[in-house]
Amino acid sequence: MTRTKRSAKMETWTARKKLPQGKTNQEPMSPGHYLGYRRPESGAAGSWFARCRRDGKILQTRLGTADDFQDSDGAEFLTYTQAETMAKAWFQARAEEAVRVAGGEPAQVGPFTVAAALRTYFADAERRGVKGLKRDQARAALWLIPQLGELEVGKLTRRRLETWQTETADAARRIRPKKTATEPRTRPAPKTDDEKRARRDTANRVLTVLKAALNHALDRRQVTCTGEAWREVKPYRGTTKARVRFLSVEDQVRLVNACPEDFRGLVKGALYTGGRYGELARATVQDFDPTGGTLFLIGKGTGEGKPRRVVLTEEGQAFFQELTAGRPAGEVVFQRDGVTRRKLTELGSSWGHGDQSRIMADACTAAGLDPLGFHELRHSYASMLVNAGCPLPYVAAQLGHTDTRMVEKHYGHLAPTALAESVRALMPKLGLTGAAKVEPLKVAGA
Repeated sequence: MTRTKRSAKMETWTARKKLPQGKTNQEPMSPGHYLGYRRPESGAAGSWFARCRRDGKILQTRLGTADDFQDSDGAEFLTYTQAETMAKAWFQARAEEAVRVAGGEPAQVGPFTVAAALRTYFADAERRGVKGLKRDQARAALWLIPQLGELEVGKLTRRRLETWQTETADAARRIRPKKTATEPRTRPAPKTDDEKRARRDTANRVLTVLKAALNHALDRRQVTCTGEAWREVKPYRGTTKARVRFLSVEDQVRLVNACPEDFRGLVKGALYTGGRYGELARATVQDFDPTGGTLFLIGKGTGEGKPRRVVLTEEGQAFFQELTAGRPAGEVVFQRDGVTRRKLTELGSSWGHGDQSRIMADACTAAGLDPLGFHELRHSYASMLVNAGCPLPYVAAQLGHTDTRMVEKHYGHLAPTALAESVRALMPKLGLTGAAKVEPLKVAGA
Protein backbone atom coordinates (compact mmCIF):
# COMPACT_ATOMS: atom_id res chain seq x y z
CA MET A 1 0.00 0.00 0.00
CA THR A 2 3.08 2.25 -0.09
CA ARG A 3 2.73 5.14 -2.50
CA THR A 4 5.79 6.00 -4.57
CA LYS A 5 4.39 8.57 -6.99
CA ARG A 6 3.22 12.10 -6.36
CA SER A 7 -0.18 13.51 -7.28
CA ALA A 8 -0.17 16.23 -9.89
CA LYS A 9 -3.88 16.92 -9.28
CA MET A 10 -4.08 17.11 -5.48
CA GLU A 11 -0.63 17.62 -3.97
CA THR A 12 -0.71 21.45 -3.94
CA TRP A 13 -3.41 24.09 -3.59
CA THR A 14 -2.44 25.50 -6.95
CA ALA A 15 -3.31 22.17 -8.53
CA ARG A 16 -6.39 21.51 -6.38
CA LYS A 17 -8.10 24.82 -7.21
CA LYS A 18 -8.35 23.68 -10.80
CA LEU A 19 -10.51 20.73 -9.77
CA PRO A 20 -14.30 21.01 -10.21
CA GLN A 21 -16.23 22.30 -7.23
CA GLY A 22 -18.84 20.21 -5.45
CA LYS A 23 -17.29 16.90 -6.49
CA THR A 24 -14.96 14.42 -4.82
CA ASN A 25 -11.77 13.73 -6.72
CA GLN A 26 -9.74 10.69 -5.75
CA GLU A 27 -6.35 9.12 -6.33
CA PRO A 28 -5.88 5.34 -6.10
CA MET A 29 -3.40 4.32 -3.41
CA SER A 30 -3.77 0.57 -3.95
CA PRO A 31 -6.46 -1.67 -5.40
CA GLY A 32 -9.74 -0.69 -3.73
CA HIS A 33 -8.16 2.09 -1.61
CA TYR A 34 -8.43 5.79 -2.47
CA LEU A 35 -7.50 9.18 -1.08
CA GLY A 36 -10.21 11.70 -1.89
CA TYR A 37 -10.43 15.50 -1.98
CA ARG A 38 -13.69 17.42 -2.17
CA ARG A 39 -13.72 21.10 -3.04
CA PRO A 40 -16.97 22.72 -1.86
CA GLU A 41 -19.03 24.99 -4.10
CA SER A 42 -18.90 27.77 -1.50
CA GLY A 43 -15.22 28.38 -2.16
CA ALA A 44 -14.15 27.28 1.33
CA ALA A 45 -11.23 24.98 2.00
CA GLY A 46 -11.63 21.45 0.75
CA SER A 47 -11.70 18.23 2.79
CA TRP A 48 -9.66 15.04 2.69
CA PHE A 49 -11.37 11.63 2.64
CA ALA A 50 -10.24 8.01 2.77
CA ARG A 51 -12.37 5.48 0.91
CA CYS A 52 -12.12 1.72 0.48
CA ARG A 53 -14.15 -1.34 -0.48
CA ARG A 54 -14.81 -3.99 2.17
CA ASP A 55 -17.09 -7.00 1.63
CA GLY A 56 -18.83 -5.32 -1.29
CA LYS A 57 -19.46 -2.10 0.65
CA ILE A 58 -17.90 1.36 0.37
CA LEU A 59 -16.36 2.60 3.62
CA GLN A 60 -15.44 6.26 3.88
CA THR A 61 -14.16 8.65 6.56
CA ARG A 62 -13.28 12.31 6.66
CA LEU A 63 -9.62 12.83 7.54
CA GLY A 64 -9.54 16.60 7.97
CA THR A 65 -9.49 19.96 6.20
CA ALA A 66 -7.03 20.63 3.41
CA ASP A 67 -4.37 23.32 3.87
CA ASP A 68 -5.93 25.41 1.08
CA PHE A 69 -6.04 28.69 3.02
CA GLN A 70 -4.45 27.84 6.37
CA ASP A 71 -1.12 26.28 7.29
CA SER A 72 -1.17 22.67 8.35
CA ASP A 73 -1.29 21.79 12.07
CA GLY A 74 -1.12 18.02 11.58
CA ALA A 75 -4.51 17.47 13.23
CA GLU A 76 -7.39 19.36 11.61
CA PHE A 77 -5.60 21.07 8.73
CA LEU A 78 -3.61 18.59 6.64
CA THR A 79 -1.24 18.64 3.71
CA TYR A 80 -1.56 16.09 0.98
CA THR A 81 1.26 14.01 2.47
CA GLN A 82 -0.30 14.10 5.94
CA ALA A 83 -3.69 13.11 4.56
CA GLU A 84 -2.07 10.25 2.68
CA THR A 85 -0.40 9.01 5.87
CA MET A 86 -3.66 9.17 7.83
CA ALA A 87 -5.49 7.36 5.03
CA LYS A 88 -2.97 4.51 5.11
CA ALA A 89 -3.41 4.19 8.85
CA TRP A 90 -7.19 4.14 8.45
CA PHE A 91 -6.98 1.45 5.76
CA GLN A 92 -4.75 -0.63 8.04
CA ALA A 93 -7.20 -0.22 10.93
CA ARG A 94 -10.09 -1.36 8.75
CA ALA A 95 -8.13 -4.43 7.68
CA GLU A 96 -7.31 -5.30 11.29
CA GLU A 97 -10.94 -4.73 12.25
CA ALA A 98 -11.99 -7.22 9.59
CA VAL A 99 -9.67 -9.78 11.15
CA ARG A 100 -11.12 -9.12 14.63
CA VAL A 101 -14.69 -9.43 13.33
CA ALA A 102 -13.78 -12.71 11.67
CA GLY A 103 -12.48 -13.83 15.07
CA GLY A 104 -15.82 -13.09 16.73
CA GLU A 105 -15.27 -9.57 18.09
CA PRO A 106 -17.95 -6.92 17.44
CA ALA A 107 -17.41 -4.43 14.64
CA GLN A 108 -17.00 -0.75 15.45
CA VAL A 109 -19.89 1.34 14.15
CA GLY A 110 -19.10 5.01 13.58
CA PRO A 111 -16.13 6.96 15.00
CA PHE A 112 -14.23 5.32 17.84
CA THR A 113 -14.86 7.77 20.68
CA VAL A 114 -13.51 8.06 24.22
CA ALA A 115 -16.79 6.62 25.49
CA ALA A 116 -16.34 3.59 23.23
CA ALA A 117 -12.77 3.16 24.48
CA LEU A 118 -13.99 3.22 28.08
CA ARG A 119 -16.71 0.67 27.36
CA THR A 120 -14.33 -1.81 25.75
CA TYR A 121 -11.73 -1.29 28.49
CA PHE A 122 -14.23 -1.84 31.30
CA ALA A 123 -15.64 -4.93 29.58
CA ASP A 124 -12.15 -6.41 29.36
CA ALA A 125 -11.37 -5.37 32.95
CA GLU A 126 -14.51 -7.15 34.16
CA ARG A 127 -13.48 -10.28 32.27
CA ARG A 128 -10.04 -10.19 33.93
CA GLY A 129 -11.42 -9.41 37.38
CA VAL A 130 -9.60 -6.09 37.78
CA LYS A 131 -9.78 -4.70 41.31
CA GLY A 132 -11.62 -1.41 41.76
CA LEU A 133 -13.64 -1.70 38.55
CA LYS A 134 -16.86 -0.19 39.95
CA ARG A 135 -14.92 2.70 41.43
CA ASP A 136 -13.25 3.44 38.07
CA GLN A 137 -16.58 3.20 36.25
CA ALA A 138 -18.07 5.71 38.68
CA ARG A 139 -15.16 8.09 38.10
CA ALA A 140 -15.57 7.79 34.35
CA ALA A 141 -19.30 8.49 34.61
CA LEU A 142 -18.65 11.67 36.61
CA TRP A 143 -15.54 13.13 35.03
CA LEU A 144 -14.81 11.54 31.64
CA ILE A 145 -17.93 10.68 29.67
CA PRO A 146 -19.71 14.07 30.10
CA GLN A 147 -16.61 16.07 29.09
CA LEU A 148 -14.71 13.82 26.67
CA GLY A 149 -17.04 10.94 25.81
CA GLU A 150 -18.09 12.13 22.35
CA LEU A 151 -14.57 13.04 21.17
CA GLU A 152 -12.93 10.76 18.64
CA VAL A 153 -9.87 9.09 20.12
CA GLY A 154 -7.76 9.54 17.01
CA LYS A 155 -8.31 13.31 17.10
CA LEU A 156 -7.46 13.91 20.75
CA THR A 157 -4.79 16.51 21.36
CA ARG A 158 -2.54 17.14 24.32
CA ARG A 159 -3.94 20.64 24.71
CA ARG A 160 -7.52 19.38 24.89
CA LEU A 161 -6.65 16.77 27.50
CA GLU A 162 -4.66 19.24 29.61
CA THR A 163 -7.60 21.64 29.50
CA TRP A 164 -9.86 18.86 30.77
CA GLN A 165 -7.30 18.02 33.47
CA THR A 166 -7.23 21.63 34.71
CA GLU A 167 -11.01 21.91 34.69
CA THR A 168 -11.31 18.69 36.68
CA ALA A 169 -8.77 19.83 39.27
CA ASP A 170 -10.49 23.21 39.69
CA ALA A 171 -14.02 21.81 39.84
CA ALA A 172 -15.98 21.26 43.03
CA ARG A 173 -16.07 17.77 44.42
CA ARG A 174 -18.99 15.78 43.06
CA ILE A 175 -21.07 13.30 44.99
CA ARG A 176 -22.52 10.32 43.20
CA PRO A 177 -26.26 10.89 42.85
CA LYS A 178 -28.86 8.76 44.53
CA LYS A 179 -30.85 6.37 42.39
CA THR A 180 -33.75 8.82 42.25
CA ALA A 181 -31.57 11.82 41.28
CA THR A 182 -30.67 12.74 37.72
CA GLU A 183 -27.75 15.09 38.35
CA PRO A 184 -24.75 14.60 40.66
CA ARG A 185 -24.56 16.82 43.71
CA THR A 186 -21.53 19.03 44.30
CA ARG A 187 -19.62 20.34 47.28
CA PRO A 188 -18.22 23.92 47.47
CA ALA A 189 -15.26 24.65 45.18
CA PRO A 190 -11.85 23.88 46.74
CA LYS A 191 -10.39 26.82 48.69
CA THR A 192 -7.79 25.54 51.15
CA ASP A 193 -4.46 24.07 50.07
CA ASP A 194 -5.49 20.63 51.28
CA GLU A 195 -8.77 20.79 49.35
CA LYS A 196 -6.91 21.81 46.19
CA ARG A 197 -4.40 19.00 46.75
CA ALA A 198 -7.28 16.54 47.10
CA ARG A 199 -8.92 17.74 43.87
CA ARG A 200 -5.63 17.39 41.98
CA ASP A 201 -5.24 13.92 43.40
CA THR A 202 -8.70 13.07 42.07
CA ALA A 203 -7.75 14.47 38.66
CA ASN A 204 -4.67 12.21 38.67
CA ARG A 205 -6.74 9.16 39.50
CA VAL A 206 -9.26 9.88 36.72
CA LEU A 207 -6.39 10.53 34.30
CA THR A 208 -5.04 7.08 35.14
CA VAL A 209 -8.37 5.52 34.18
CA LEU A 210 -8.47 7.50 30.93
CA LYS A 211 -4.93 6.54 29.95
CA ALA A 212 -5.59 2.88 30.74
CA ALA A 213 -8.65 2.86 28.47
CA LEU A 214 -6.89 4.67 25.63
CA ASN A 215 -3.79 2.47 25.87
CA HIS A 216 -6.05 -0.58 25.82
CA ALA A 217 -7.63 0.69 22.59
CA LEU A 218 -4.17 1.34 21.17
CA ASP A 219 -2.99 -2.13 22.13
CA ARG A 220 -6.06 -3.69 20.49
CA ARG A 221 -5.42 -1.55 17.40
CA GLN A 222 -8.84 0.01 17.62
CA VAL A 223 -7.29 3.42 16.89
CA THR A 224 -4.66 4.43 14.37
CA CYS A 225 -2.91 7.24 16.26
CA THR A 226 0.39 6.93 18.13
CA GLY A 227 -0.99 7.74 21.58
CA GLU A 228 1.35 10.69 22.11
CA ALA A 229 -1.59 13.01 22.84
CA TRP A 230 -2.37 11.35 26.17
CA ARG A 231 1.06 9.97 26.96
CA GLU A 232 2.45 13.50 27.06
CA VAL A 233 -0.13 14.65 29.64
CA LYS A 234 1.62 14.54 33.02
CA PRO A 235 -0.14 14.05 36.36
CA TYR A 236 0.02 16.70 39.06
CA ARG A 237 2.92 16.35 41.46
CA GLY A 238 2.79 16.39 45.25
CA THR A 239 -0.83 15.31 45.52
CA THR A 240 -0.46 12.22 47.73
CA LYS A 241 0.69 13.96 50.90
CA ALA A 242 -2.57 13.45 52.69
CA ARG A 243 -2.64 14.07 56.42
CA VAL A 244 -3.39 10.86 58.26
CA ARG A 245 -4.70 11.24 61.78
CA PHE A 246 -3.71 8.88 64.60
CA LEU A 247 -5.33 8.66 68.01
CA SER A 248 -3.13 8.36 71.05
CA VAL A 249 -3.83 5.59 73.56
CA GLU A 250 -5.44 8.15 75.87
CA ASP A 251 -7.70 9.42 73.08
CA GLN A 252 -8.67 5.86 72.19
CA VAL A 253 -9.76 5.19 75.76
CA ARG A 254 -11.79 8.42 75.83
CA LEU A 255 -13.50 7.54 72.57
CA VAL A 256 -14.37 4.00 73.66
CA ASN A 257 -15.85 5.24 76.93
CA ALA A 258 -18.03 7.77 75.07
CA CYS A 259 -19.56 5.18 72.70
CA PRO A 260 -22.94 3.47 73.17
CA GLU A 261 -22.61 -0.11 74.33
CA ASP A 262 -23.25 -1.81 70.98
CA PHE A 263 -21.01 0.61 69.07
CA ARG A 264 -18.31 0.36 71.75
CA GLY A 265 -17.65 -3.26 70.83
CA LEU A 266 -17.28 -2.37 67.15
CA VAL A 267 -14.80 0.41 67.97
CA LYS A 268 -12.79 -1.94 70.18
CA GLY A 269 -12.74 -4.49 67.40
CA ALA A 270 -11.27 -1.89 65.02
CA LEU A 271 -8.58 -0.88 67.53
CA TYR A 272 -7.64 -4.51 68.18
CA THR A 273 -7.54 -5.60 64.52
CA GLY A 274 -7.16 -2.60 62.23
CA GLY A 275 -10.13 -3.94 60.29
CA ARG A 276 -12.31 -1.84 58.05
CA TYR A 277 -15.89 -1.10 59.04
CA GLY A 278 -17.38 -3.42 56.41
CA GLU A 279 -14.99 -6.26 57.28
CA LEU A 280 -15.86 -6.08 60.97
CA ALA A 281 -19.59 -5.76 60.31
CA ARG A 282 -19.51 -9.05 58.34
CA ALA A 283 -17.29 -10.98 60.76
CA THR A 284 -19.02 -14.01 62.29
CA VAL A 285 -18.36 -15.97 65.44
CA GLN A 286 -16.70 -18.78 63.50
CA ASP A 287 -14.18 -16.29 62.05
CA PHE A 288 -12.55 -16.03 65.47
CA ASP A 289 -9.97 -18.74 66.12
CA PRO A 290 -9.31 -18.93 69.85
CA THR A 291 -6.64 -21.60 69.38
CA GLY A 292 -4.52 -19.60 66.95
CA GLY A 293 -5.52 -16.25 68.40
CA THR A 294 -6.62 -14.81 65.04
CA LEU A 295 -9.67 -13.20 63.45
CA PHE A 296 -10.49 -13.92 59.82
CA LEU A 297 -11.57 -10.79 57.91
CA ILE A 298 -12.85 -10.65 54.37
CA GLY A 299 -13.89 -7.62 52.32
CA LYS A 300 -16.90 -7.48 50.06
CA GLY A 301 -16.61 -4.28 48.02
CA THR A 302 -13.77 -2.81 45.97
CA GLY A 303 -10.80 -1.50 47.90
CA GLU A 304 -11.47 -3.72 50.94
CA GLY A 305 -8.29 -5.71 50.65
CA LYS A 306 -7.67 -9.42 50.45
CA PRO A 307 -9.01 -12.01 52.92
CA ARG A 308 -6.61 -12.42 55.82
CA ARG A 309 -6.19 -13.72 59.34
CA VAL A 310 -5.32 -10.90 61.71
CA VAL A 311 -3.08 -11.89 64.61
CA LEU A 312 -4.56 -10.68 67.90
CA THR A 313 -2.74 -9.53 70.99
CA GLU A 314 -3.50 -11.21 74.31
CA GLU A 315 -5.85 -8.35 75.12
CA GLY A 316 -7.54 -8.72 71.74
CA GLN A 317 -7.92 -12.48 72.18
CA ALA A 318 -9.55 -12.00 75.59
CA PHE A 319 -11.94 -9.43 74.08
CA PHE A 320 -13.11 -11.70 71.25
CA GLN A 321 -13.20 -14.74 73.53
CA GLU A 322 -15.62 -12.94 75.84
CA LEU A 323 -17.62 -11.52 72.92
CA THR A 324 -18.15 -14.86 71.14
CA ALA A 325 -18.44 -17.31 74.04
CA GLY A 326 -21.52 -19.54 73.74
CA ARG A 327 -22.83 -17.94 70.55
CA PRO A 328 -23.81 -19.71 67.29
CA ALA A 329 -21.00 -20.07 64.75
CA GLY A 330 -22.81 -18.19 61.98
CA GLU A 331 -23.90 -15.22 64.06
CA VAL A 332 -22.32 -11.86 63.32
CA VAL A 333 -19.89 -10.83 66.04
CA PHE A 334 -20.94 -7.19 66.26
CA GLN A 335 -24.69 -6.60 66.47
CA ARG A 336 -26.58 -3.36 66.59
CA ASP A 337 -29.21 -2.85 69.26
CA GLY A 338 -32.62 -1.23 68.81
CA VAL A 339 -32.79 -1.41 64.99
CA THR A 340 -36.35 -1.26 63.69
CA ARG A 341 -35.82 -0.16 60.10
CA ARG A 342 -33.91 -3.30 59.16
CA LYS A 343 -35.33 -6.77 59.04
CA LEU A 344 -34.17 -8.76 62.05
CA THR A 345 -33.26 -12.43 61.96
CA GLU A 346 -32.89 -15.00 64.67
CA LEU A 347 -29.18 -14.23 64.64
CA GLY A 348 -29.62 -10.55 65.38
CA SER A 349 -29.11 -7.37 63.36
CA SER A 350 -25.74 -6.57 61.79
CA TRP A 351 -24.34 -3.11 61.21
CA GLY A 352 -25.22 -1.76 57.78
CA HIS A 353 -23.61 0.67 55.39
CA GLY A 354 -23.45 4.16 56.90
CA ASP A 355 -24.88 3.15 60.28
CA GLN A 356 -21.73 4.26 62.09
CA SER A 357 -21.42 7.83 60.76
CA ARG A 358 -23.76 9.71 63.09
CA ILE A 359 -22.87 7.57 66.13
CA MET A 360 -19.16 8.12 65.50
CA ALA A 361 -19.65 11.89 65.29
CA ASP A 362 -21.66 11.97 68.52
CA ALA A 363 -19.05 9.84 70.31
CA CYS A 364 -16.24 12.20 69.23
CA THR A 365 -18.21 15.17 70.52
CA ALA A 366 -18.88 13.44 73.85
CA ALA A 367 -15.20 12.50 74.17
CA GLY A 368 -14.02 16.03 73.38
CA LEU A 369 -12.22 14.93 70.20
CA ASP A 370 -12.13 16.55 66.80
CA PRO A 371 -14.49 14.76 64.38
CA LEU A 372 -12.97 11.69 62.78
CA GLY A 373 -14.16 8.82 60.64
CA PHE A 374 -14.29 5.16 61.55
CA HIS A 375 -11.46 4.45 59.11
CA GLU A 376 -9.08 6.51 61.25
CA LEU A 377 -9.28 3.80 63.89
CA ARG A 378 -7.49 1.63 61.34
CA HIS A 379 -4.81 4.32 60.99
CA SER A 380 -4.40 4.41 64.76
CA TYR A 381 -3.93 0.63 64.88
CA ALA A 382 -1.29 0.74 62.14
CA SER A 383 0.57 3.65 63.74
CA MET A 384 0.81 1.77 67.03
CA LEU A 385 2.36 -1.22 65.24
CA VAL A 386 4.88 0.95 63.41
CA ASN A 387 5.80 2.90 66.54
CA ALA A 388 6.33 -0.38 68.38
CA GLY A 389 8.97 -1.36 65.82
CA CYS A 390 6.89 -3.91 63.89
CA PRO A 391 8.45 -4.50 60.42
CA LEU A 392 6.47 -2.81 57.66
CA PRO A 393 5.80 -6.09 55.77
CA TYR A 394 4.13 -7.43 58.92
CA VAL A 395 2.05 -4.26 59.24
CA ALA A 396 0.98 -4.60 55.59
CA ALA A 397 -0.03 -8.23 56.18
CA GLN A 398 -2.14 -7.27 59.19
CA LEU A 399 -3.89 -4.54 57.19
CA GLY A 400 -4.48 -6.75 54.15
CA HIS A 401 -2.17 -4.93 51.70
CA THR A 402 -0.33 -6.89 49.04
CA ASP A 403 2.89 -4.94 49.63
CA THR A 404 4.30 -2.15 51.79
CA ARG A 405 3.65 0.79 49.46
CA MET A 406 0.48 2.00 51.21
CA VAL A 407 2.09 1.47 54.62
CA GLU A 408 5.16 3.46 53.61
CA LYS A 409 2.98 6.20 52.15
CA HIS A 410 0.89 6.77 55.28
CA TYR A 411 3.11 5.56 58.11
CA GLY A 412 6.65 5.61 56.72
CA HIS A 413 7.46 8.83 58.57
CA LEU A 414 6.92 6.97 61.84
CA ALA A 415 9.39 4.21 61.00
CA PRO A 416 12.64 6.20 61.53
CA THR A 417 11.70 6.88 65.16
CA ALA A 418 10.82 3.25 65.79
CA LEU A 419 14.03 2.21 64.00
CA ALA A 420 16.20 4.45 66.20
CA GLU A 421 14.55 3.24 69.37
CA SER A 422 14.87 -0.41 68.33
CA VAL A 423 18.56 -0.08 67.43
CA ARG A 424 19.40 1.64 70.71
CA ALA A 425 17.43 -0.90 72.74
CA LEU A 426 18.50 -4.09 70.94
CA MET A 427 22.07 -3.43 69.83
CA PRO A 428 24.47 -5.06 72.34
CA LYS A 429 27.14 -3.00 74.04
CA LEU A 430 30.53 -3.82 72.55
CA GLY A 431 32.66 -2.24 75.30
CA LEU A 432 35.15 -0.91 72.79
CA THR A 433 35.43 2.55 74.29
CA GLY A 434 36.89 3.35 77.67
CA ALA A 435 36.99 6.47 79.74
CA ALA A 436 38.61 9.22 77.74
CA LYS A 437 41.72 10.77 79.23
CA VAL A 438 41.19 14.49 79.08
CA GLU A 439 43.84 16.87 80.38
CA PRO A 440 42.91 20.40 81.35
CA LEU A 441 43.86 23.08 78.90
CA LYS A 442 46.85 25.10 80.06
CA VAL A 443 46.65 28.79 79.40
CA ALA A 444 49.91 30.69 79.16
CA GLY A 445 50.43 33.15 81.98
CA ALA A 446 47.74 31.60 84.18
